[in-house]
Amino acid sequence: MSPPRNTWAVVGRTLAVLVAGTAAVFTAFLVYLLLRALLGDPSGDPHGYVRIFGSMLLVPTACFGAFALPFVVRRDQASGKRVTIWAAIAWIIGSLVLAGVALGG
Repeated sequence: MSPPRNTWAVVGRTLAVLVAGTAAVFTAFLVYLLLRALLGDPSGDPHGYVRIFGSMLLVPTACFGAFALPFVVRRDQASGKRVTIWAAIAWIIGSLVLAGVALGG
């Protein structure tokens, strides 16, 4: 027999999935734009606005999604919670590294 569900917990997890998923889509789009500006033809971004504003938007977007990610998993799933916390840390570190490379180069 399954335990009774807390309605607010389900709503909170659903909201966390939506926030983390939306942030992941925006992060992926910004990563695509930054990599295209870094590795592509220089005439595609002659003034460097994609590198500047893409980096400035990438870090907060990744942090926002990464902070919502651990709330996706139920409290009783300890191993799933650990995995999502490590994924969130990797998400933030990856965005910081890419932003640093985009602004430094």
